[in-house]
Amino acid sequence: MSRVACVDVPALPLQLLWRRHAEWRAHPVVVVDEDRPQGTVLFADEQARGHRILPGMRYAHALALARELRAGVVADAEVAAEVTAIAEALRACSPSVEPSHDPPGTFWLDG
Repeated sequence: MSRVACVDVPALPLQLLWRRHAEWRAHPVVVVDEDRPQGTVLFADEQARGHRILPGMRYAHALALARELRAGVVADAEVAAEVTAIAEALRACSPSVEPSHDPPGTFWLDG
């Protein structure tokens, strides 16, 4: 009998941003595609969502909703490197690990 498991690291780019700026935990935080007013919010933490800041919103609009908002860009290469590292760690538990890329942070284990 084959067994399948799923490991989910919610909002992986947001987790990486928190790792980089642990002091931001006390503030609403978003990941944006570019650090400029026209940038788009890609991920928003619970505090940001409490201010009605949602993915797809422009950074300038989000900042108008929460002046204490913290934002950062997480490069695709940084996310890819973390996905690779997590997949390697999971291979200690299962011979077959398949990472999902959309959204990043979901891993399927089989075997």
